[in-house]
Amino acid sequence: MFYTINDNFVDNFFNDIYTTKTTNRLNSSFEAETLEDGKQKVTVNTIGHNPKDITVDVTEEEIKIKSKKGENTSRFVKDIDLTLTVGTDYDGTKTTASFDNGLLTLLIDKKINKKAKTLKISY
Repeated sequence: MFYTINDNFVDNFFNDIYTTKTTNRLNSSFEAETLEDGKQKVTVNTIGHNPKDITVDVTEEEIKIKSKKGENTSRFVKDIDLTLTVGTDYDGTKTTASFDNGLLTLLIDKKINKKAKTLKISY
């Protein structure tokens, strides 16, 4: 039995593979690594997004990254809605962000543990 491959079949086959597997992975992907100075470096793929449209909201425990794709953007670019939970040794409010060549880089600083002290009781 032979099947005839038409243009729609080929287009649908490649679009399904590229859209469902690659696009979702690319648009919500990130890499995290610990640097020598103890900071966490998180790199988020934001290719196709204007850095002016990307928002990064931070608390001590979470970092939320959001961006809507533009109207004239490729159909392979998806909205970004990513929430990262910061580990207990790190402080999300001490995060810096930079954008270069479609990649958003976050540097998350370690928490500064204050030394314990004994309180003097006044009476």
